[in-house]
Amino acid sequence: MDAITLAAVRRELDETLTGGRVQAVLQPDASSLALEIFRDGRRHWLLLSADARASRVHLLAERARRGVEKETPFLLLARKRLRGSRLQRVLQPGWERLLFLAFRHPDYGDVVIVAEVMGRWSNLVLNDEQGDVLASLRHFEHRSRTSRIVRPGHPYQPPPPQRGKLPLDVVREEDVIRLLHRTPAGQPLWKALVQHLAGLSPLAGREIVHRATGDAHADVTHPNLSPAGLMAALDWLRALPEEGGWAPTVALDENDQPTAFAPYELTHLGRLRYVSTISEAAQVYYAAMLGADSYAGRRRQVFDLIEEARKKLLGRRASLGEQAVGEEDVARLRAYGEWILSYAWKIQPGDSVLEADTGEETLTIPLDPTLSPSENAQAYFARYHKAKRAAEKVPQLLAQVDRDLAWLEQLESDARLADNTPQLEEIRAALLDSGLVTASKGKRPRPPRSQPIRVTTPEGFEALIGRNAVQNERVTWKMAGPEDVWLHAQGVPGSHVVIRSEGHEVPEDVIIQAAGWAAWRSQARRDAKVPVIVTQRKHLRKIKGGRPGQVRVLRHRTVMARPEPPPGK
Repeated sequence: MDAITLAAVRRELDETLTGGRVQAVLQPDASSLALEIFRDGRRHWLLLSADARASRVHLLAERARRGVEKETPFLLLARKRLRGSRLQRVLQPGWERLLFLAFRHPDYGDVVIVAEVMGRWSNLVLNDEQGDVLASLRHFEHRSRTSRIVRPGHPYQPPPPQRGKLPLDVVREEDVIRLLHRTPAGQPLWKALVQHLAGLSPLAGREIVHRATGDAHADVTHPNLSPAGLMAALDWLRALPEEGGWAPTVALDENDQPTAFAPYELTHLGRLRYVSTISEAAQVYYAAMLGADSYAGRRRQVFDLIEEARKKLLGRRASLGEQAVGEEDVARLRAYGEWILSYAWKIQPGDSVLEADTGEETLTIPLDPTLSPSENAQAYFARYHKAKRAAEKVPQLLAQVDRDLAWLEQLESDARLADNTPQLEEIRAALLDSGLVTASKGKRPRPPRSQPIRVTTPEGFEALIGRNAVQNERVTWKMAGPEDVWLHAQGVPGSHVVIRSEGHEVPEDVIIQAAGWAAWRSQARRDAKVPVIVTQRKHLRKIKGGRPGQVRVLRHRTVMARPEPPPGK
C-alpha cells in the first residue's frame, strides 16, 4: 500500500467507523491486529497488518479469526486499552505511509494506534495520550536502520522522512523540469519519479507517466512528454485525497487473476475490475496474493514450527559435514602415529615436526613439542579412533537428517492442504512429538484425531486417502491389508491412497481414478499430469528410524494421472 492508497483507506475508515465502539480485539496472526467496531447498527472488522510481505490496513468482508496460539503482551494491552473505546478520528500525516487511529476509552483515556505500512519496516504501535509508546509489535533501537527508538516508555518517534526526496505536495513545474533534465535517456521516467518524489509507488509512477504520455514506460525522449503534461498528471494524483473522485480498481491478468489494485482507474493496465471501495479492492488483491485462508493464522504457526525444525536440521547437517572424515584422512592419522613410534629415536625434546622417510615419500608430521614421542603417537591414535568412529557414524546421521528434512517437506505440504483446525493441530502435534522442535512446558492436550478421506467408487471399492503424515501412517499400516492397492505421487510429498481390494482384482480404471486423487493430494497438484506409484501394500517396508508416513517401496509400476479432487472434496 502506498501513500495515495492509504489516503483512500483513511477516507473510507473516517466515513465508516468514526464514532464506532470497539467490541473485540484479536490477532489473526503474529503481525496483525483486528478490531470489531460497532457503528450504526452494523459490525465492521478492521485489519491492521505489519506483515513484511503485505503490510496493509483495510476493512474485512467477514469476521476475523484468531490465529495466534497464545495471547501476546501486545494483544493483551491493546485489548485492555481499546475494548469499549470509541474511534475519534483517523489521520494521515502528509504523503506518508502512516495512519493514526485515535480512540477514547471511558476508563483509560485516549490511546492511538499507529499503523506504519512500510514493507519490511512495517509496525503497529500503541501510544498513550501523552504520545509515549505503550506497546509495539516490533521494537527499534538507535543502532537499527531506522535510527529511532520504539520501545514502551519512550516518546513515539515516527519514521524519519525519506532522504533526498521531494514531498509530492510541494512539487512545482520548475521541479519537474529539473527532474527531467537530470534523468538520462533510456531510463524509464516512472523510475525517476519514484527515486525523487516521496510517497510515490512504482504503480503510481507508471500511471502518472501513462496519463502524461500514453506510455507507462516512456523515457525523457518520448515525443508526447512535456513538463506541463507531467505536472498535470501529478496534480491529478495529489488532488485525490482532498477532492475525492476515487475509482477503486483491480487489474487482472489473462487468467483473471489480480495483479495490482489502486484507489483510481489504472489506465495503463488493460483488464480492470471495478469495485465499490478500496477495502474491497485490497481484499480481492491480497486474497489472491496470500490466499483467502480462514485458517491462515493456525497454518502460519505450523509453518513457523516447520521452519524452526528445518533450520536446526540444516545446522546439524552442516556440523556433520564438518565432522565427516575421508578414508584417506583416517588412514593418515594412524600412519602418523605408527611412523612417530618408528622414528622415536630421532625425535628430540622440543621438536615440532618429524621428517619420516617411508621409502616412497618423506612425510612431514607435525608434533606437539611439549609431548614425548610416545605421547605424540598416542594423540594421533586417539584422533584416528575418533575419526574412524565418525567415518562410520556420520553417513548414518546424515541419512537421518535427510529423512527428517524430507518428512518436514511432507508436513509442509500437509499443512498447505489442511482444511480445518483438527488437521492442522494433528500436524503440529506430530511435529512437537518428533523432538525436532522445542515443545512448550506444561501438559499439552492431545488434538482430536482427524479422519482420512473415504470414497466409495461406482464399482463398490472403498478408497482411503490420508490427509497428512500421521494419517498416512494409519492408512497404510493400520487400515490397509497386504493385498490392497497402494498409490502415491512419485517423488513429491503427498497422501497415501489405499484401494481396499477385499480379495478382488481392482479394475485399471479404478486405479487411474485413485491415481488422480493421489496426484491432487500432493505437492504436484498444479501439474497437468503427475507420475503416480502403484503397488500392493505387501511391497512396502517401514524405514528404520523413519518418521510417520515414511516408507520404502520394494517394487511398483508407474501410471500418469491428471490431478482430480476426490468426490465432495
